[in-house]
Amino acid sequence: MKQTIKFRLHPTVSQEQKLHEIIAIYNKIKRVGYKLFFQLKDSNLTNTEKWNLIQPQLMELCHNNPYVNSILKDNETKLAQQQTWYEKRERYLKHQIITIIKKIEQVKQKDKRDRRLRGLYSRLYSVQNKLISLRLKPVVFGTKKLFREMILGNISKGEFRIRRDSSFCCVGKRQGINLNLKILPDMTLKIRTFSKDKDKKWLIIPFIVNYVQEKWFHEILSLELYQVEVVRRIIRGKVRYFAHISYEIPKSKQCHGFENGAVGLDMNYNFISLCNVDKEGDFKSYHEIFFNNLHTYRKNRRADYISYKMDKVVNYCINKKKGLVIEDLSFNQEFSYSKKRNKKLSNFKTSALELLERKCLKRGIAIKKVHPAYTSLIGKYNYSRSRNLSRHVLASYVIARKGLGFKEEIPTIYKWLLAQVGDAIKPRLKPSSPYYNWARLHDFFKYCGITSFKTSEVMKKALQMKYVLNSVTSEQPDNLRAGLCPSGRVDDWNKFWNFIEISKCL
Repeated sequence: MKQTIKFRLHPTVSQEQKLHEIIAIYNKIKRVGYKLFFQLKDSNLTNTEKWNLIQPQLMELCHNNPYVNSILKDNETKLAQQQTWYEKRERYLKHQIITIIKKIEQVKQKDKRDRRLRGLYSRLYSVQNKLISLRLKPVVFGTKKLFREMILGNISKGEFRIRRDSSFCCVGKRQGINLNLKILPDMTLKIRTFSKDKDKKWLIIPFIVNYVQEKWFHEILSLELYQVEVVRRIIRGKVRYFAHISYEIPKSKQCHGFENGAVGLDMNYNFISLCNVDKEGDFKSYHEIFFNNLHTYRKNRRADYISYKMDKVVNYCINKKKGLVIEDLSFNQEFSYSKKRNKKLSNFKTSALELLERKCLKRGIAIKKVHPAYTSLIGKYNYSRSRNLSRHVLASYVIARKGLGFKEEIPTIYKWLLAQVGDAIKPRLKPSSPYYNWARLHDFFKYCGITSFKTSEVMKKALQMKYVLNSVTSEQPDNLRAGLCPSGRVDDWNKFWNFIEISKCL
């Protein structure tokens, strides 16, 4: 896991001019290299052959091999990201077309003159046209938003160039300290320029280390491998320079493991559920952390807010003296939510999960990832009646038990229910899957319209299920209300669920 520390540089006027030159040349070569890579994207050449073609052309422009290698790696990564985006976008549009066609067929079966068909066909043609016109286009350096602002005259051309050409870095070797961008013990940064003259070959710029950064600064000096990126920013109308130093976090001594139990974490786009479980797998306590209006914050404010919330998760684990179990989540979406929810999800992709792992490594908290399949459903169907908690808290309970190695067996009453159903409902999972019976159970409840397991609506649905399954019990329908008070509400949950089990209605 990598960590990045930011130090502010304080160059003189002459050093600032040289930094401008380095950043301008570096980014110019970067744009040229990307265009050359983009032209060869459809060729059958290997990556090594592409490098051999492009590298001599870039060397003629700058005569500095380390920077050229860094630029080539950056361009190669950028083009690979674009190709990944293209494949995901193509897959998403195809999925949309299949979904719309299925919806059209369903509406046609009910009524061929339904007014919704016109809108569905219009939507289908629109998505098909997007798929046909989908192309891999070159990127706009400096972002399209800034480019439009310059065209509209909201920002000057000089400001656009400063924002566009904002940084440079040098990857260096896999082993050993990178001599082209090196941190010196006297709190200075040694930078290799593009000049060949001995007097102008190096640039040494001082930076500030505050009392919080001192421990990280001494840690960086002792490392043999780190990467430095010099960044230029416009803050309050003034140009400022920063050194972003990234390095692998050394593993600290593990203080809190899974000997006494675990803390399960269920992460949602607007809150986090934590569940404290002992080593026997028994429920102890739970805690919920909410994200209020996360999508309304700016980038830096949002990052600070997420960091503050992740500190709460880490402190909860330290307080309980237990390791953390999380889901091994994948955010590859085949569909899209609303704009607000998509923005919230992207926050977890870019910052929350990685930040939580870094904080756990620093504080000595053991972290374990488990498969996220059917955690919410298992918690809902297996523990709702005994715990009477939200499905998110119960999902974190199941996650913690998974991390400790416990397996969730289907209760006897549900096995009886599935035996009555037989093969009438077949889930998408294969019979060999460990979640096959849970999928059958979920599909059956979904088919019967049962969504709640904590209200009196369960009794009404149980009555319907009794007739659907042709139960052999001789009790009258009125007796099914034995677990309810006269107002129709549940006062005693144990009495309520015990009655359902005894009568075999659920």
